This record gives sequence, structure tokens and C-alpha cells, in this order.
Amino acid sequence: MNRVEEVTNELKDEILKSQEYVRYQDARQEIARYPMLKKKADEFRKRNFDLQNSGTDIYSEADSLRQEYMFITQNAVVWEYLDAESAFCRVLQRVNWMLLQDLDFDLGDRQ
Repeated sequence: MNRVEEVTNELKDEILKSQEYVRYQDARQEIARYPMLKKKADEFRKRNFDLQNSGTDIYSEADSLRQEYMFITQNAVVWEYLDAESAFCRVLQRVNWMLLQDLDFDLGDRQ
């Protein structure tokens, strides 16, 4: 195994032990106990993701989406799941950013 693979495995192990990952896994297990809540939370996540990547005026659309899913996002189990997922995603984004910011890698128009 080369050194890059070795430290990548170390990074993976640290991420698995991180507060954000553990919290996300706990929240994921909890919401799995409520299949209909999980389904609605996943619908909200997909619509929110699509909205953020649509290129439209997201402010008015986001407000409409929040109103439509208010009943679900006010549920403590759903909120913990969505919040924990968001926190874990930020960890992964920071790791990716730290890797890419100092590497000379041409992303072209993908940024």
C-alpha cells in the first residue's frame, strides 16, 4: 500500500469516529424506525437539492418548499436527521476543499 492510500485510510478512520458522523448514523438509525417520516424527509431533501441546483430564484421557491414541508421539518426526529446529515456533509465538503485548494488541478467550468 502506498503512502497516499495509507493516510486516506487513516482519514477515513478519523471521519468514522467524528462527532458529526456518529451523530448522523444515530439520526439515520432513529428515522429508519419511522418509514413514512423517512420517505417524506427524503422527498424534502431531493426537492431541496433540485431547487438549489436549478438556477432559478431559490428564495421564493425555498419559502414555498418550507411551507409545503413545514409539518415534516418540525418533527424532532426528521429535524435531527436533516441537521445531522447537513453537518456531516459540511465535514466532507471541508475535506474536499482542503484537498483541492492546494493542488494544481484544473476544474475547468465545473466550479
